Amino acid sequence: MKKFSFVVDVVATDLDREVVVDSISECLRDALPADVHANVKAGEIKSFSEQGYKVWRARVTGVTAEAAGDAANPKAKAKELVEA
Repeated sequence: MKKFSFVVDVVATDLDREVVVDSISECLRDALPADVHANVKAGEIKSFSEQGYKVWRARVTGVTAEAAGDAANPKAKAKELVEA
């Protein structure tokens, strides 16, 4: 027998952790063979600042602030005003 571990991060403003645990457990039960045993448990909660969230998002998902359209760049905005 081998034990395989997976890390799943879920980022939201608010979330019912037990519902998520139940949902992941149900998905695993439905998707895996009957002789596979899986245990899902809720881990820690980390609060992100706005900047911390943007850094996490860029590093983990590859979506940068520029790509998401939520970058704060006052110099670029000032330049646009001057050019207009």
